[in-house]
Amino acid sequence: MNLRHHLLSLLVFLALGLSLYLGEICNHQWDWSHSGRNQLHPRSIALLNHLDAPLRITVFMPDHPVQRAGIRELLDKYQQQYPAMKTAFVDPSQHPQQARELGIQHTPQLLVEYKGRHELIPQANEELLTRAISRLSLDNRGWIASLQGHGEASLLGQHNFDLGTFGKLLQDKGYKVIDLNLNDTGQIPDNIDLLVLAAPASAYSEQESHVLQNWLNQGGALLWLADGNIPTPLANDLGVEFLPGTVVDAAAADLGIDSPTVAVARAVQGAPLAADLRTPVLMPGARALQAKSDAWHPVPVLQTGPRSWNETGGLKGSISRDPQAGEQRGPLNLALALMLKSKSSNSPRILVAGDSDFLSNSVLGNGANRDFGLAAIHWLTGNDSLVDIPPFTPPDQQLRWGPAGNALVAAVFLFALPLLFSITGLFLIWRRRRR
Repeated sequence: MNLRHHLLSLLVFLALGLSLYLGEICNHQWDWSHSGRNQLHPRSIALLNHLDAPLRITVFMPDHPVQRAGIRELLDKYQQQYPAMKTAFVDPSQHPQQARELGIQHTPQLLVEYKGRHELIPQANEELLTRAISRLSLDNRGWIASLQGHGEASLLGQHNFDLGTFGKLLQDKGYKVIDLNLNDTGQIPDNIDLLVLAAPASAYSEQESHVLQNWLNQGGALLWLADGNIPTPLANDLGVEFLPGTVVDAAAADLGIDSPTVAVARAVQGAPLAADLRTPVLMPGARALQAKSDAWHPVPVLQTGPRSWNETGGLKGSISRDPQAGEQRGPLNLALALMLKSKSSNSPRILVAGDSDFLSNSVLGNGANRDFGLAAIHWLTGNDSLVDIPPFTPPDQQLRWGPAGNALVAAVFLFALPLLFSITGLFLIWRRRRR
């Protein structure tokens, strides 16, 4: 009996030891949480799969085991996806010279290094870390110039119609943003990677149009936000035509939007730069466009739904589509990508949108406007791999009750439970007295 007991104990210890050994050598995890919050965002994983050089992350913080464990858990997720990543923890008080050289003012701070470039981020979370890795992996930190001199919206401006908030987002991504006045320069500098033409109020001169067309012929990239005055030579060269009137969309009411002049534009399946758009782009006062050219191949990127049309009459009161006035039923194109039919080494990329307000300071935060604008810039500059991780709050960490649920919880905790406790106490007192 004692021998069997000892053998059983030995087998139990062997099983435990084998389990610990297998747990050490087999590093595999299953995430059963809602929305997979214990694993990296798919965009983070896609970015890591794109890297081709060692990545190093140094965490500057005091030697506090509990705080370091939380950051190490985050970094382990990245290391599991990208084994070439190396991590280290440094206590600034033990290495004051290194902390001073890097400008470490508070902790924790993370130093991210990739291909000889580095960046400091102030907090340890996936959103900031992935954005930093994405910026460091950017092969072309190009210059983006918004054309000025004719009342255009500026990437540096702060008025409601300007694009300053969007320009700040681009700078956070590693791009360099400037204003460019062709009247002053007479040419487009060679270091410009992308021109943004946003809602000019007056016509371009013949010389300016010539400079712009030469830029495109040499392979330059252009984001044309076609509001205001339409540069006719540019439109003719690209073969772009704009339908008369303003797009009205009954689908706006489904989103709680009072104005029918807000077009609800959704990504066209299979179109470039629109793969990650899950929600619509909201474009107020947009105009529909179409393109037909022997030289350019137009690809629809954003379209309205079937309950839209280009309204040529008044926009107040009751409105309805009038086919006799040239009003076409949706889907209508609100953004087109243009590429040369004859491929060449310097083939330009052009995106034409029938609205500039959707990227303006006052509207940028609506719908998927921000995501679409960033995707457009990345595609136009050839930085398709640059990703953006949206803030994410797991739904199962929040309680959302309706009015009936709130009333039920209040009734239980404020009335039912206190009454139950009172009755129980009175019953116990009565029972003890009877004894």
